[in-house]
Amino acid sequence: MRVKERLAIPNLGNYTIALDSAVRSLGIEPWSSTKTQASALRLGIAAAPESLCLPFKAHLGHFIEADDAGCGHALMVNSLGTCRLSYYRMLIENILRDMGRGIKVWGLGFDGIKPPVIRYFNPPLFPFIHAVFLALEKIRIIDIIEIAAWKARPLEACRGDVTKLTEDCFAGLAAANTIRAVKALKATYTGLYEKIPRKNTGGIQPVKVGLIGEISLLRDRTLNQNVEVMLGELGVEVRNFFLLGAELGNIFGWGTAGQRAFTRKELAKIARPYLANPVGGHALDSVAHTLRCAEGGFAGMVHLLPAGCMPEVSVRPILAQISREKHIPVLELTFDEHSAGAGLSTRIEAFVDMLNDSKKRGRSA
Repeated sequence: MRVKERLAIPNLGNYTIALDSAVRSLGIEPWSSTKTQASALRLGIAAAPESLCLPFKAHLGHFIEADDAGCGHALMVNSLGTCRLSYYRMLIENILRDMGRGIKVWGLGFDGIKPPVIRYFNPPLFPFIHAVFLALEKIRIIDIIEIAAWKARPLEACRGDVTKLTEDCFAGLAAANTIRAVKALKATYTGLYEKIPRKNTGGIQPVKVGLIGEISLLRDRTLNQNVEVMLGELGVEVRNFFLLGAELGNIFGWGTAGQRAFTRKELAKIARPYLANPVGGHALDSVAHTLRCAEGGFAGMVHLLPAGCMPEVSVRPILAQISREKHIPVLELTFDEHSAGAGLSTRIEAFVDMLNDSKKRGRSA
């Protein structure tokens, strides 16, 4: 019996569930997790040049563990523009080669209609189409689950109920192997969040905070030290501005989970008064979504960035200017391997206290 080839895929939070299904539908065994493992992060930190960012070290450590587990191949998203991510695949592969490791790192994205990894595995047409649509359907439901969790968590009567339900939903979604089975879960999951017991807030709605910044930090719970749950359990309704369904909508012009899609052109138009030139990464999104939130009733923004991330560092003064001129507080959280959880929670708690005090003053004015 032929042993299936194994493909390590990057940690993109819960979206890894969709990527897993797509890979498995192609007859390849996926190797992944929905967050960076502490052991992988230690390996990446030890092997990477110190000056490189935390997501780079996380990816490198993840692929080192994949190589140890017998994976012959790994997949990494490419990038265009001035973001150093455009060089990371080649740099990671060179480091792995210098370590005497044989795992092959493939790029995905910006390589044309049929990326090299697809050409290599050369799946039959119909299984490939099924894999694509299965992944897209799971991405849509992941967005629905996450939006429902963001809304429900600040109102839960018993802390942890929403997190436990969310974990159960994602476990069920991971086990669904057909498009029909995935679609059947959609209405069920939404209704479950509505049944969670809620505390009495006297009709006062939670403050809304937007999360912006670099993708890995927005999505990887290890790298961002579970900031979404931390904010939600402090009574904040979070909106993470990296929803993969909406991100695909930005590219192809379709929305997901009831969220309006914004094309890159539309985001550039929104940001233009403050950011006229591209700086790479998701810096444009950070500026545009902060401006949208300032006009959309959000109480504040949390900007997540890795230490040394050129695109996000470049827009720090722009976000500070927007904060002053549009009267929307922006909390900047910079992460590297030395970031301490206690310091992070203290800063977030102080930020939320400030937002709640500001809301109370506004009601009493």
